[in-house]
Amino acid sequence: MEFAVHALDTTDSTQSEIQRLAAGGAPEGTVVTARHQRAGRGHRGHEWWDEPGQSLLASVLLRPTGPVTTAPQLSLVGGLAVADALAAVAAVSARIRWPNDLLVGGRKVCGILAEASSDGAGRLHHVILGIGVNLAQTAFPADLADRATSLRLVTGRAPEADAVLAAVLEELARHYRAWRVGGFAALRAAWLDRSTLPGQPVRLPDGSDGVGVDVGDDGVLLARARDGRLVHIVSGGAVEEGSAHAARH
Repeated sequence: MEFAVHALDTTDSTQSEIQRLAAGGAPEGTVVTARHQRAGRGHRGHEWWDEPGQSLLASVLLRPTGPVTTAPQLSLVGGLAVADALAAVAAVSARIRWPNDLLVGGRKVCGILAEASSDGAGRLHHVILGIGVNLAQTAFPADLADRATSLRLVTGRAPEADAVLAAVLEELARHYRAWRVGGFAALRAAWLDRSTLPGQPVRLPDGSDGVGVDVGDDGVLLARARDGRLVHIVSGGAVEEGSAHAARH
C-alpha cells in the first residue's frame, strides 16, 4: 500500500480532515497528520488532549471491502501495528488493552480510533484509523496524570514524530495486508502476545464489571461476568450509514 501524507500544523481533528478528503474520493493510504488538534477526539466521544508538537497525531484512510461488521477489527490491527512500531523505533514493549489503547507500565501511551462509513446495504465504504501517540510530554493534566505516559517519560528521550510515523505505516501496511487475506484470525496470535489478556478488567454491555478472557478469530472479546457467565463483546467502532460515494460528517 502506498501512503500519501498531508502534514498540517493545526487542525480541528485529523479524523475530520481526512473525512473531508474521503468524501472527495481520496485513495486508500491517504494520511493526515497534525502538530496540534483543536478538537481531537477519542473512543466513545472522549476528548483527546495534546500539546502542540508533543504527540504523533495521524489518521489513515483505508478502503477495505466486506461487511461493515468487520470494521471494528481494524482497531485491533492498528493497535498491533503501533505496538510493533514502538518496539522497533523506541525499544518499548507496549501492551494492547482491548480494543484500542496501548499501555506502558499500566499507563496509556497511545489511543486508536476506527471510524467507518458504510453504504445502505451494510458494505464498507471506508474506514478511518486515527492514531495518537504521546511522544514528548513530561507532564499531563491532573485528570490524566495517573493514567497517561509518553515515550520521553518511559525511555528518557522523545523520538521524532516522522520516525514513529514511518514505523507505524510500515507495520500497518504489513498487518493490514495480512488482515485482508486472512482476516483477524491471521493476526490473533501476534495480537494476544502483545495484549493485556487474560485478566483485563472490562465493562460489560449491561454496565457491570467483568474480566477479559480471550479474543476470537473475529476480534470479539470473550469476558467473564462476576456470576461466571461468558459474554461476547464487540469493539465499539463508530459506524455511520451514508451513500456509496460519500461519508457523512
